[in-house]
Amino acid sequence: MATIDGHVHSPFCPHGTDAPMEDYVIEAERQGIEVLVFTEHAPLPEGFTDPVPEQDSAMQAEDVGKYVAEAARLRKKYAGRVDVRCGFEIDYIEGFERETLHFLRKYPEEVRNSLLSVHFVRLPDGWFCVDYGADELARKAEEPGLEMIYLAYGEAIRKAASKPFGELNPPVLGHVNLIHKFRKRIAPARDPIDWREVLATAAENGYRLDFNHAGLRKPDYGMTYPEEWMADEARRLGLGLQTGSDAHSPEDVGRGFAPLPEA
Repeated sequence: MATIDGHVHSPFCPHGTDAPMEDYVIEAERQGIEVLVFTEHAPLPEGFTDPVPEQDSAMQAEDVGKYVAEAARLRKKYAGRVDVRCGFEIDYIEGFERETLHFLRKYPEEVRNSLLSVHFVRLPDGWFCVDYGADELARKAEEPGLEMIYLAYGEAIRKAASKPFGELNPPVLGHVNLIHKFRKRIAPARDPIDWREVLATAAENGYRLDFNHAGLRKPDYGMTYPEEWMADEARRLGLGLQTGSDAHSPEDVGRGFAPLPEA
């Protein structure tokens, strides 16, 4: 099986580094990674306002063409050395399915290399980004409460796992338990999310899971997404795993990759 890093960002990410895309490919080749998939955060859907203070969660719409073109140039240049592919990290945002599908229809080839992730949940007082920061999560947990935030995330990731975009749905479900990112610091007394239902739904819909190693680099988490028991459950369900670094800088490509759980 080819060694793959299937979750990689680029200088087109406003909250990453400005290192050129080629530096990511060079690092992949140095490490012996055979397949490198750029999955830049797709522009947020029209009508949705980025809730983070810097409004830097996703690439700008005017940059998409340049991003796709640079990936194509690198794919040609490194052919036979690194299999460079281009996709997106698409946000599943409830209520914006039509706008998201409009974007997916523009890039059917890239969709095949893409991930579908949940970063934003709708709460009574508006949208909230679950992975922006531990301090922000702690403040938000005061009202409406941490359990409500978890439940909102659980419902959103379950809907994402249900393959909401049909034939244009990305084939990989991104960092499925991202809500756990800060749980060493703040966590509910009992996790209210039915993770087995989420995984079963993903398996029924033919997904692969992003076996995301960024969690190992997060001090308030320190595990892969999904964590070990979830990976074991995914294996039992026949749900494939795809290694991904979630690199936002070249030095994180392939960083800390653990072997995939044996089938």
